[in-house]
Amino acid sequence: MDSSNKRPSIGATLLLIVGVVPFMAGLFGLYHLLGVGMAYVGFLFLVYWAAILHQDPKAFLPSVLGGVGGILLAWLLIAMPPLVGQAGTVIAFAALVAVLFCFMRGHARLVVNNSTMLFLTVATIPDLKIASNVVVMAESLLLAAAYMGAVSGVVHLVTKHRSKKSPAPAPI
Repeated sequence: MDSSNKRPSIGATLLLIVGVVPFMAGLFGLYHLLGVGMAYVGFLFLVYWAAILHQDPKAFLPSVLGGVGGILLAWLLIAMPPLVGQAGTVIAFAALVAVLFCFMRGHARLVVNNSTMLFLTVATIPDLKIASNVVVMAESLLLAAAYMGAVSGVVHLVTKHRSKKSPAPAPI
């Protein structure tokens, strides 16, 4: 078993659970304070970047940009054709083909990636009404990303600072 699959100790897991409560309370508080709805879109980002990608700093910006891109592409596909007509349909499908081409070829990974496809898929769920909720969805994702990015950055700095302070292990 490699170290990336190693489970945290029971104590570390309990500390993580204790830390999740104020973390989520802070995020819920921000959503309420700022009047941002559709918090589940932000939570989807948290699950994707924090849990699935293990808070990989290199994947943060592509995850954010891909998520916003997926939401915008969903809006383009669902809302633009009724607004513009046949030309809107052609533009929307041309954009979809271009994104799929880039995704399959691994081009433009900063904005076309797994996050794009995840948020495109979720944002096109009919009950979410992307045509009228595109701004709220993007706000929700960006709020969660800013909050999680800031918390992750602080934790990284504290961890880095602590590792510099701790004495080197004694030679055996």
